[in-house]
Amino acid sequence: MRKFLLTLARMKRIPRSGWISHGVNVTDLESVADHSFSTCALSLLLSDLEARRGRRPNVERVLRLALFHDLSETLTFDISKEYLEYLGPKGMRIKAELEEAAWKQVAGGLNNPSLSRTYSKLQREFDNERTFESKVVRAADALDILLEIIEYTRRGYPASLFEDMWRQTVIRLRSSPVTSVHKLLKTLIQEHNKVRSRRLK
Repeated sequence: MRKFLLTLARMKRIPRSGWISHGVNVTDLESVADHSFSTCALSLLLSDLEARRGRRPNVERVLRLALFHDLSETLTFDISKEYLEYLGPKGMRIKAELEEAAWKQVAGGLNNPSLSRTYSKLQREFDNERTFESKVVRAADALDILLEIIEYTRRGYPASLFEDMWRQTVIRLRSSPVTSVHKLLKTLIQEHNKVRSRRLK
């Protein structure tokens, strides 16, 4: 149990270093814990919006998935897309293998086989993205990327640094089966345009 608790503490210190390849200063990087909290909040919001539409995701499972979805990064750190592209076609496979191995070690730190299996099952559910709950968390994870881009732009970083990431994330969210995503996406696009316009004045 001690090892698992210490892993949780590390989440607050591990930077989301993938932003470095987009020109963000090391001192401005969010932590894995920062991102996980925001993903949890967005996952809860999406779950509540979906419930009002008549689709009722299992909120407890959504939050469990969101809370631990990046826990493996306390061991692997944030593996950037640029690095994966450098590795070629095998990049995503290597990333998946690294994260799976890291998750086994993290879950093993619980020293409770039953609980380890339960937590490992959550990670597999998130990775496979077959359940509606995992799709909600995937959408929330992507929405948080857009929020962070808006925040960095507001803080003075040129919007051009994030154009590719913004475009790819918006495309991914537009194809999300989570209907409530589209309303939030529209709001974020409007905010992004406002922030960019203010920066250009």
